[in-house]
Parts: sequence; C-alpha cells; structure tokens
Amino acid sequence: MNTRSLSMLLFLTCLLGLNASAQTPGEIVFSTQAIDPASPAGLTDKFAAGENIHAVAFFDKSLVGLTGKSTASKVTVEIYLYELKPPLYDYQQPSEAQLEFGSLTITGDALQKNFLPVDIVPGTGAMTAYGQADFAYKKFGPKFDGPVKFAEGLAKLEPGDHTIVVKVNCNYNFVAEGTFTLTGDDFTVFGAKAQELNEAASGLKTQDTVMPKAAMSDPALEKEMTAAFVGSQTYKDRIKGEVIRIVIIDPDWMIRRHDISGIILHRYIRAAIAVKNGDGSCTLWNLVTFQQDYVSDAFQKTKFDGVGDPVKIPCENVTK
Repeated sequence: MNTRSLSMLLFLTCLLGLNASAQTPGEIVFSTQAIDPASPAGLTDKFAAGENIHAVAFFDKSLVGLTGKSTASKVTVEIYLYELKPPLYDYQQPSEAQLEFGSLTITGDALQKNFLPVDIVPGTGAMTAYGQADFAYKKFGPKFDGPVKFAEGLAKLEPGDHTIVVKVNCNYNFVAEGTFTLTGDDFTVFGAKAQELNEAASGLKTQDTVMPKAAMSDPALEKEMTAAFVGSQTYKDRIKGEVIRIVIIDPDWMIRRHDISGIILHRYIRAAIAVKNGDGSCTLWNLVTFQQDYVSDAFQKTKFDGVGDPVKIPCENVTK
C-alpha cells in the first residue's frame, strides 16, 4: 500500500469511526507523516527546513458543537500560523507575529468529529487538505489557500531556529493550539514545496471533472459563441489555447428587461467551453455568458459577456 493509500485509509477510518479522545482537547499535535487521530504516533515538535509537517487538532466538542448550531450544514474554521518572537527586554513576554492564515470550510461527516486534520506542509501523497469531499480551501486565481500559502509563509523565514504557533479559530474563538520548532539554514525550500502542493491539489481537483450535459443543441449558435469567445479581449488576455468543445448549459435564452419600463434590453444564455492549452493540458471555462442586445424589435449579433472560474479537466474527459 502506497503512502497516499495509507493516508486515505487512516483518514476515512477516522471519519467513519468514533470520535478521537486520546489527546487533550484544545491541543494540536504534529508529525512528519500523516497522523491517525484515533491513535496518534510518531509525534514530534521539532522539524528541519523542508520537512513535511502534518497536524491534527483536538476539540472538547464536535465541530458542529463548537458553533452551537446543531443543524449547521457547514462550518468554517481559520487556521493561523504565528512566529513566536523573543522579547526585547527581560520583563516583557514573547510576542506572536502572524505568518499566514487559511480559511477551511468543513461539511459532511467531518462536522460530527471532535478532531480536525490540519495539513501545514503535507507530503503530496498524504494530503487531507485537498481532494477530500468534506474539506474545501478556496482557490485564488491559480493558487490554493491553506498549505500552499502556509509553505510560502515558512519560505520567508530567516536562517536559524524558529518557534511556530498554530491556532484553529472557530466561531470567533481559538479552539485549539500547538507549537513546534523549525530549524534550518535555508527555508526557501518551502517555496518549491508550495508549488508542488499547488500542482498536486490542482490534479486532485480535476481528476473527476467532466463536461456538463448540454441543455440544448444548436450548432449554428455554438459556432457564433465560439467566434465571439475567441474574439474577446478576455480570451486574448487570459485564456488563449484551442477551443475543443462548447456545451450550451441553459435550455433557452433568458430575457433581461428594464427595471422600471419593462422593455427588453437583451437576452443572454450560458455555455461551458473546454480549451486545450499550449502545454497540452485542458481547461474547462464555466458559466461563459453570451448576450444579444435588443434593438429595433430584433435581437442583434451574439457577443461574449463574461466568464466564470476555470478548472482543469483531463483532456480525455472533454469528449465524455
């Protein structure tokens, strides 16, 4: 069994099994390997620059219980990384300088657990932060939130010894905290790990991506859409590549009227478009909107009006 399979097995076992209770509530524990919350082993609080850093936070209640909303269908927690700075004078206390934070949305069975896997800089074959149905970090442009940003934050550290504090915030309260030391002469290695994590997360996210089903078929309109799409400035600036498939996702045009007079302004319809990129990969552009203005009692030429967020799609899935 490979590392990723073992990690997934441990993760699913914990989600489907009983709540973990072996650790102190409010504690975050760390390891260089994926941690089984039901039976944590191989724990450490000392890491060298470039090592994998996995963690699990334990709570005194389930995640839903921490919010006080038993019917909540999702819970958002913030994970903060601080560097503990020594005081300038003996009479002062150490201070915490924030390095990074990430916002994690939790759904499904994970809500009923009193623990949370917290990937700081996980191995790409043992991630729980990305590719799991119950966990979702946002993606800003081409970059994922969470461990990708954490690794980038650690990459900025100066050579030497550093004390890193990790805190989990839920419902405006810090509900778990842990500390580890990080030592090294060159922390820029974490920059390369951030890139590896981002690429791995993108791959996990797209494995099952497929084209949406067509709500209508109109070859002539699809040809007009493709021409308008390729002719847009958005395509020239952001998209490029070769359009290999277009699917209309609305069953008909939708009319937009003036709020006061009620006269028809235009009609619009949306599509999903698959593009083959210069590097051979494929991207699915969702919610591509097209519009026809209404002038002199007639709808005009189809024009591009906007595009939603893209996702990578396996090229072989474009024709499915």
